[in-house]
Amino acid sequence: MVIKNLKQLATTALRADALAIAEAGYASIDIERVFMRKLKLHGSRLTVQGHSYDLDAFENIYIIGVGKGSSRAARGVEKALGDHIKGGFVIDNATPARLRTVFAFQGTHPLPSDRNIAATDEIVKLSHQATANDLVICIICGGGSALFCRPGERTCLELQFIRGAMLKAGASIHEINTVYKHVSRIHGGHLAQYAYPATVLTLCVSDVPGDDLDIIASGPTVLDTTTRHDAQRVAKQYGLPAIPFIETPKNKKYFKSVTNLVIASSDLVVDAMADKARELGYKPVVYGRNITDLAKDVGPDFAKRVRSGEALLAAGETPVLVSHPGRGGRCQDVSVAAIPCLTEDSVIVACASDGRDNEPVAGGIADGETSPQRCAEHQLDPAAAIAMNDTYPLLKRLDDHLYTRVGTANVADFMVTIRAKEAQA
Repeated sequence: MVIKNLKQLATTALRADALAIAEAGYASIDIERVFMRKLKLHGSRLTVQGHSYDLDAFENIYIIGVGKGSSRAARGVEKALGDHIKGGFVIDNATPARLRTVFAFQGTHPLPSDRNIAATDEIVKLSHQATANDLVICIICGGGSALFCRPGERTCLELQFIRGAMLKAGASIHEINTVYKHVSRIHGGHLAQYAYPATVLTLCVSDVPGDDLDIIASGPTVLDTTTRHDAQRVAKQYGLPAIPFIETPKNKKYFKSVTNLVIASSDLVVDAMADKARELGYKPVVYGRNITDLAKDVGPDFAKRVRSGEALLAAGETPVLVSHPGRGGRCQDVSVAAIPCLTEDSVIVACASDGRDNEPVAGGIADGETSPQRCAEHQLDPAAAIAMNDTYPLLKRLDDHLYTRVGTANVADFMVTIRAKEAQA
């Protein structure tokens, strides 16, 4: 099981069903298996989502990776391609998987660091080595905006401030990455420029609502559609100080031999949860695959919309406006905010696909039968916890946090609310 404490959380039959649906979502995004399934090798012919490459036609094949789970994805690529790989370098946020030909480095997330800068420099050096006769396979996962770090004229401290300030202000990932691309010399197409004139195949794991390629990890191999003027507009909107933004590469020659593909996204999770819900006798209803509303609003709405016998499913990222120094995360806020609105025969589970919801927990579970009563017994107020940005202690006291094993792809957050079938009500 991916959810380590599933049995402890499954205190009722309804909770067990909701957790089984969430577990099916996690199982669908085992990142190593996803990459092994997607890459098909017949002789020397590699086929990926309709794109084909004769590996014998290249002198060298390099692997470059960045983001959450990139080392496990690289292991999947190694298993799929075998001895065809010359070498490579990946930057992961967790303890890297053991690899045969690719060097894996552990960086910091969600804030960049000098460690990330040093690792990024190694990837830039490797990219410059590639020639027109080489193939560079890039693995781009969520979290790559911070783990890939080449600030140019900026300092690491300035990058930390910019990203941290926008996160606390509730900026969307699109807005954050628009700014980030224009203070970075690795994102917004810069990696494609460094690897030119090699053939580049980029395999993306999307944690971005809508799967926009130029937003996933700030699009290191994608021709950027934003300008520094867009970055200035967003920075002004969120009250950032004056920043001397740089322009991203706009010469299309750098991108002629680049193919960018989305290998995994939250669609895998939603579809797997729908299949499991159907198997358990619930009618799956998709609330949204790319939700971006505030967590404090999504939780109550999610609880109110589910009908008897339904499994309401969603994926996306629900921002949190941070106004107090509490502890919590998007998924924890969704589950806690839902508590006052849950019926006695309904349960909600909200989880971060990478297993970390701004804390060393994956998210939370709540139900309408026991959660309000237990909150009252412990003198816990869900509304106050939301207002004070302090949902972590509430769920901790109730023992309603989810803990997961490593190895899943980072494809944004996902959630499920189920309501008992009429016969159970």
